[in-house]
Amino acid sequence: MTTATTTATRANALHILIAASVMMSLAMGMRQCLGLFLPPMTQALAMSASDFTFAIAVQNIVWGLAQAPLGAVADRWGLRPVMVLGAMAYVAAVAVMTATTGVGMFVLAQAFVGIGIACTGSSLAMTATARAASPERRSVVLGIVGAFSSVGTLVIAPVLQALLGVWDWRWGAVLFVILAAAMVPAAMITGR
Repeated sequence: MTTATTTATRANALHILIAASVMMSLAMGMRQCLGLFLPPMTQALAMSASDFTFAIAVQNIVWGLAQAPLGAVADRWGLRPVMVLGAMAYVAAVAVMTATTGVGMFVLAQAFVGIGIACTGSSLAMTATARAASPERRSVVLGIVGAFSSVGTLVIAPVLQALLGVWDWRWGAVLFVILAAAMVPAAMITGR
């Protein structure tokens, strides 16, 4: 292998690792911060806390049930289409959440979030990372990308909390639409 080929391979791997970190950080960060919407949404939409937590439970069930079939689809047709579809599902989910007028729409939004996380969360992002890293560096790289999944929560939580303290909860949901849209190009790069 020539030096130019090695350099190009490393640059390609670095792009994949950065994109996987961004995608997973946004996906998991938004998911971890959904609880901040509980007080304003339940008050504005006359939902109970149990309605809100039921929707989050639906998200978790869908996420768990969708991982295996989506992993099989990724094995068959590649990571890129599944990750991009998942990022778009996340965008759709938070767009539906922005327009939520009651429990039913919020449950639907959380079901889409579950699908989005199954496609953009740790399982497929780590698979892409493992494929891009050389065997001797794989464990270190997986650790770095895994650690970056926490950065989303670290950054998104205070920003969202400040936003919710000043404006209506829907502006927080708009922030999530923007963040989810940023996952689409990251998914395209990660899946290559």
